[in-house]
Amino acid sequence: MSRPFASDGNGRQAAPQPEYDQAAVLGSLLDDDNEEDIPLLYFRSFLDFWTWVKGWAIPGLGMFCEAYFIFSIGNIKPFFSYMYPACYKTHTECSENLTRGADYSQIIGIICGMIGLGFVGDRIGRKLGSVLTVSLMLLGAILLIFTGAGLDGHSFAVWYLVAQYGFGFGVGGEYPMAAGSAAERAEAGGKWKAAKRGLEVVLTFSMQGWGNFINTLVLLILFPAFDTVAPFRTRAANGKVTDSYSFDRLNGLWRTSFAPGIVVLVFMLLATGGSWFLWDFSFYGNKVFQSEFIAILSPGASLFTVLLWTLLNSGCALVGYYFAAFTVDSRYVGRQRIQLFGFLMVGALFFVSAIWYHPLTTPGGIHVFQFIYFFSSFWGQWGPNCTTFLLAGELYPTEMRTSAHGFSAGVAKVGALWASVWFNYLDGRTKFWLTAAFNIGGFVLTLLFMPDSLRVSLTETDRRWAYITSGRMYHGEAVNPKNLSLYERWRGVGKVYARQ
Repeated sequence: MSRPFASDGNGRQAAPQPEYDQAAVLGSLLDDDNEEDIPLLYFRSFLDFWTWVKGWAIPGLGMFCEAYFIFSIGNIKPFFSYMYPACYKTHTECSENLTRGADYSQIIGIICGMIGLGFVGDRIGRKLGSVLTVSLMLLGAILLIFTGAGLDGHSFAVWYLVAQYGFGFGVGGEYPMAAGSAAERAEAGGKWKAAKRGLEVVLTFSMQGWGNFINTLVLLILFPAFDTVAPFRTRAANGKVTDSYSFDRLNGLWRTSFAPGIVVLVFMLLATGGSWFLWDFSFYGNKVFQSEFIAILSPGASLFTVLLWTLLNSGCALVGYYFAAFTVDSRYVGRQRIQLFGFLMVGALFFVSAIWYHPLTTPGGIHVFQFIYFFSSFWGQWGPNCTTFLLAGELYPTEMRTSAHGFSAGVAKVGALWASVWFNYLDGRTKFWLTAAFNIGGFVLTLLFMPDSLRVSLTETDRRWAYITSGRMYHGEAVNPKNLSLYERWRGVGKVYARQ
């Protein structure tokens, strides 16, 4: 709910003012003179606890369904060889390019949805934008459920490609809507809640980890009963049902107008979009081709054993989501440090895998290789996978939050698309070299250009933007040197900071 539009004094409509005490969240969210930690998890009753869980779990159902479908690509690819061997194994019925097309079509759909629906979300508001996004995801899920119903191999491949694009388009809109809504809900709860904004956003995003974990678990449970064929459609149906509950819980209809002056955000977009691009190249490259990586880790394993390894990998990643959620608002850890250390750890682990690839893939070294691969999944979640999603939803003003988040996420999915195409033509060792290099690149980009939003409220960000677009000098908390990127400090942006 928001107040009516007001003029900014220059004939433009200003962003609407939310109906809560904005003065309470101006300035630093952490008081340097009395920086006592707010209790991380404090509830007066089980009802309070349950209300808190519903506050992030139900809005996160869209992310759950997104992961349930997307990360299933790598898991279900081996099933297609059993279902349609002439198409997916010998390629006598359809071309190899067609069978690989689903890997690309879904990511292309996600990119289009992120940019297009992110822009729409700033025009029609978060609530209506979320309804639109979920409706498109539901339509795509229905198409996926009926994929293969009485179709031959070639028709199946075409239908599956189209359905993946349709679902991906809806998924793309879920990223900016979920991030923007979660951050704004936390801000509306006052300074106490605003100081734990990162926790709320990352917990909402953690439903992606549950989607990844549950899709593998469902497949394992149904595997013996359905002889490796039917579970695919069952998993698609499960994803469709849960998604239908998410849209009515997303609130905050904030209609906004796109303000001029976006040029000042170029380096911020470079930071959020660029670091996310580098991470998604690594992350989605590994996910889409996960079955191949697991085959390297466990040579000659049955399909059921490969799924068990996949479940373990998903479990390691899921733990990382919660490490991120419960440390992201700490002044001693925070968003920027989590992202830096996550990039560094994943890059280092993959460099080790690439350098000693041949010894590690022998029977004597395979257990070390398995540990490295699964440990990298943990650091990826307690690292850039969570923080790139969070920072892109915090650093921008309300009137362009979902647009900028969608643009950053769309750029990221270009990295995912690139990995999906390129990894088809690379051997196992080269994939590790590349993912290591991209992670180190993400570390450098974050170090140079990523501001730290830990202490800055969304209201303060809006205030700074209002000053910029009206041509006035801003001296507030958003230009406190401790909140600026290394590049901004080099430029002297923090010299105008005045605490009072």
